[in-house]
Amino acid sequence: MTPRVLIDATSLPPRPAGVGHYILNLVSRLSRRPDDIDLHVAVKASDAEVVRATAPGATLHETGVRSRPARLAWEQTALPRLARRTGADLVHGPHYTLPVLGGTPGVVTFHDPTFFTDPELHERAKVAYFRTMSRLTAERAARVIAVSRYARSAAERFGRADPARVDVVYLGIDLATYTAEPAHMEADDQLRTALGVRRPYLLWVGTIEPRKDLPTLLEAFAPLAGGADHRLVVAGQHGWGVEPFEAALDRTGLGDRVIRTGYVTEPEKIALYRGAEALVYPSIAEGFGIQVVEAMATGCPVVTTTGSAPEEVGGDAVLLVPPRDAAQLRIAIERIVGDPAERTRLRDAGRARARAFDWTRTADGTLGCYRRALGLR
Repeated sequence: MTPRVLIDATSLPPRPAGVGHYILNLVSRLSRRPDDIDLHVAVKASDAEVVRATAPGATLHETGVRSRPARLAWEQTALPRLARRTGADLVHGPHYTLPVLGGTPGVVTFHDPTFFTDPELHERAKVAYFRTMSRLTAERAARVIAVSRYARSAAERFGRADPARVDVVYLGIDLATYTAEPAHMEADDQLRTALGVRRPYLLWVGTIEPRKDLPTLLEAFAPLAGGADHRLVVAGQHGWGVEPFEAALDRTGLGDRVIRTGYVTEPEKIALYRGAEALVYPSIAEGFGIQVVEAMATGCPVVTTTGSAPEEVGGDAVLLVPPRDAAQLRIAIERIVGDPAERTRLRDAGRARARAFDWTRTADGTLGCYRRALGLR
């Protein structure tokens, strides 16, 4: 039996990051496996062109929803009808939630528990909704995909998911793209120059929001900035709650030492990784932390935090510090900046470790989860 699976990709943002990259790469890899899956994808009309180009083997179903409330209402009311109309054997919600009612079995992806553990790091409306709906979904889904062992523990503890129904399926990267050596170093230089970046620099990548703890990064970077040529490159779009970052910039007086690129494309991001002395990623908590893998694959040394998935993903190929600890973060930064041998060790270890994370493996694990959900071998 080739299962017909309907993936709800309506949560794709206009500029994909994190979960957005997961959804696009998952449907891309699954659409190349017609013998294993009859793939159907629900998309906002505004995303149809991108998804069609990414996953040409999938059957798309467009919806006109535009706002977040409309999308969430569509998920609970229209998605079950779409599943029945298309004859789907299974519905996959890749972003925490599934329809509470509806006869089609479901698989849901659980990313991280910060809606439960650190609600102050999110918008209040999102906390109220996702705490309730992700728990209902995790309890009722045929199976739960956790993107790390850390996420699995969270799905079981906070989502009340039955441990026997939870599968760990790591996220990945496009290894061929991220591990490739640049054909011309000048091309990387041109991309960085266009972004206003020159070496030497430290790098942070992500969506600017409280969970990423950029104020602690600025506090740790400030003493170094006073006596070194390094700059800090902050590459990413504004999310919710950028005010603490802006206040920290004013408080530390680092405005001229911090380069803010805004959202970057994949080629720009890779060029930034390849030119950086280190990725410094002091997130308070992550369900996976894809930036850690991206950086390791390019040979960029990584400093990140303990206590959640980045520690699990990076292992001994990264430098680890406690979250919210500016003093320890500063020591780790100084260690990388001042020790070429340590940078070389981390580059080599990171490249080796990153080879374990690939979108093809993510697709394989997801297909296995689908078959278990449907009782197939």
